[in-house]
Amino acid sequence: MKYLIANIVVEYNPRFEYLANLMEPFRCGEEETTDILVRFDEAAFGRMQERMRSGVTADQTEELYVASEFNRRAIRYQTMLVHSSALIVDGRAYLFSADSGVGKSTHTRLWLKAFGDRVHIMNDDKPVIRLSEDKTVVYGTPFDGGSGIALNEAYPLGAIVFIERGEENAVRIPPDDEIIQRLYFQTAHMVSEKTAIRMLDNFAKLIERTKFFVLTCNMDISAAHFAYHSIIEK
Repeated sequence: MKYLIANIVVEYNPRFEYLANLMEPFRCGEEETTDILVRFDEAAFGRMQERMRSGVTADQTEELYVASEFNRRAIRYQTMLVHSSALIVDGRAYLFSADSGVGKSTHTRLWLKAFGDRVHIMNDDKPVIRLSEDKTVVYGTPFDGGSGIALNEAYPLGAIVFIERGEENAVRIPPDDEIIQRLYFQTAHMVSEKTAIRMLDNFAKLIERTKFFVLTCNMDISAAHFAYHSIIEK
């Protein structure tokens, strides 16, 4: 079966219903030329499943397996995963990224309460950015990280926001070396040296054309209002 993800034709035959349902909205014609062919490797899948925490099912592991394969191979198409919650505000995508457990999803849900129908979440775990000569676009993917939010949509990138938890709300603009470090920990890993060089080149291009912020915030709805006024209205 073939799927169009970030305008990249991906060929893969899902083994479990869970991933098949997530990928269905991304289906494209079988006549399309395949860009990325993902083959199911039983041994690699088994090793991944062994590394997963207790309680993770085989169908959930398949989602992570295919997401990992796609995100590594998509780098050569100037496309990169940013582990984040993709919030759509007034027709632009704002990526809120953080280490697991910090509260990126909690924060973006505060925006839903604060701004209602003006905003929505496109993907709550694994959106991707694709760079072209004149555009920087955020795409939804079928990979939801268990959140249940994986829309097939695309919007121009507004900004990337790295979240830190704190008692007081504050925002700052990070230097380039900090941005690269933070991006590295929130993107695809276990790549070859050649792919890593491409990835760093993608980072450099992204930094040239994108606004980055570090947002320290609490878990009160005031954090959403503060972020809106500090990042979007600024």
